[in-house]
Amino acid sequence: MRILMIILQICGGLTFIPWFMIAGLSFMVFDRPSAIRKFLPWVFVFLIFSYPFVVGGSYWWAWSSVINGDYKIGCLWSCVPIIVFILGYIIITQRTDLLNRYKKS
Repeated sequence: MRILMIILQICGGLTFIPWFMIAGLSFMVFDRPSAIRKFLPWVFVFLIFSYPFVVGGSYWWAWSSVINGDYKIGCLWSCVPIIVFILGYIIITQRTDLLNRYKKS
């Protein structure tokens, strides 16, 4: 189970590669001057930049569970960053109309 948890954590760590690109581009929400006074662009940027804390916290809980002897809960905590990344990807692609372009062709 430890090997499975380490593999899951490596896969979760690889999600930082696209996260860096998304985090750098997330400030484009403020291109319009009126967007700074709105609430949702700030929430979007906050959610994007809170992802590393989600990863760190879930890995901390995973290894804490392993130290206590509960390997299954540790593996479940290791899956959290991957699940959050997949959900975030689906939400962003649906929001930006990326998938609709491929559905038409």
